[in-house]
Amino acid sequence: LARGERMVSTLNQGQYQPWPTEEQVSGIFAGINGYLDDIPVDDIPRFHDELRESLRTEATIYERLREERDISEEIEADLRAHIEKVAERFKVIVNDDDSVEAGAAV
Repeated sequence: LARGERMVSTLNQGQYQPWPTEEQVSGIFAGINGYLDDIPVDDIPRFHDELRESLRTEATIYERLREERDISEEIEADLRAHIEKVAERFKVIVNDDDSVEAGAAV
């Protein structure tokens, strides 16, 4: 259920503001592969904003997704590495004293 809630949050887009296909692919890829599982649901939209902006800046992954229209092994490896880098900033760490740190490095 928790993953489903994160996937719904992933698929929410502004009215009349659909994401380009390659951005939808990267967001869904992050969700179905468990990268959102440790991110609080309220932070999912911000995570996707940062991921999309980061991938736009890097550009080659989006370009290859548009051109190949498939997730090759090479694209998958690059996409996983990029998502992990962004997701690391959003993970929530529960300390021994039950205090919580959001975005703490693991």
